[in-house]
Amino acid sequence: MRVEIPVVLLQGSQGDENAELILKLIAFFREARHEWEISPRDVDTVRMFLERHLPVLAQSYLLLAQKASMARAWAPQGGTTGVVRVTSETLAADIRDLERPAVLVVENAIYDWQMIEALARLLGCEDVIDAKEGSRLGVYNGGGKDGATRYAVDQAAQFIRTKRVVLVIDSDSFHPTDRTGNHQKAEAVAREGVSAHVLSFREMENYIPNRVLARQPKNIVGMSSMAKRLKSLKTFSPEQRAHFDMKHGFRGKPQKGAAQKERHSGKAGTTYVVPPRHGDLYKEVAEQDLITLQEGFGTDLPTLFLQEVMRGGISERDLDGLGPGAKQELRSMFETIRGVI
Repeated sequence: MRVEIPVVLLQGSQGDENAELILKLIAFFREARHEWEISPRDVDTVRMFLERHLPVLAQSYLLLAQKASMARAWAPQGGTTGVVRVTSETLAADIRDLERPAVLVVENAIYDWQMIEALARLLGCEDVIDAKEGSRLGVYNGGGKDGATRYAVDQAAQFIRTKRVVLVIDSDSFHPTDRTGNHQKAEAVAREGVSAHVLSFREMENYIPNRVLARQPKNIVGMSSMAKRLKSLKTFSPEQRAHFDMKHGFRGKPQKGAAQKERHSGKAGTTYVVPPRHGDLYKEVAEQDLITLQEGFGTDLPTLFLQEVMRGGISERDLDGLGPGAKQELRSMFETIRGVI
């Protein structure tokens, strides 16, 4: 979090009364747990405060203030959004909020974090990974969307003033304009102070590049089948790929009475089901491609994705195949997460 300490809290009797808490707050900056939001014109006031209350460490803390003020001076105008501004009344509560780890709530703490870590490494957002490894960010398993929503609200209640909690969930959308119940869940937690990011694509797995999918099978038969599926997937437009069920494909039993689009060619293993919620999204896709994609690509894709990223076999450029706007959306997700760290 970015934190601003008004200079009035450092001066006169207020500086004396708040000295212990202010020094604890400055220690957060020294430990890189949080960032100091300070103007260059206020550095002299910090100097006097430190020399009065902490003469031994004054020089190192003053250098920290100077660096922070220079960063502020070069920051774009209007870049103070999300800054925690402490007051004499909120100082104690702010410190309690800031010393707690930030909270990231996801549906599945194993697979979703593997996806987030892989994407962070590709997009230069390793600071989010560092925050988790440094215990400044906790990742919690919601056990599904409803559980994640409830848990995020419960975690937000643990913070006094600054709700340092973010919820990241799938959209479960079947087409680009589909507004699902997950969007409503995000709005509900936002009213409780939780930051939320609903993925534009259907699920986390839809952000996995094709190059990862090509490296999944370990045997000759599997490689041949995967090559065919991947070839069919490449016929999809970015919108079709974004809302395809990457894990399970077009298989499934149609419900009785439902207007499922089911086709048969008279041969075993050539039945597929396109859920009606997709509308006409796949109307122009060749039948053979829909048949080939009935099986999907499996449920362990996040693990494979992270492994490939760690091996260096995947780069940021591979994300370009996801379509325009995908990387921008992912960067927005990371900014939301950074906003609570």
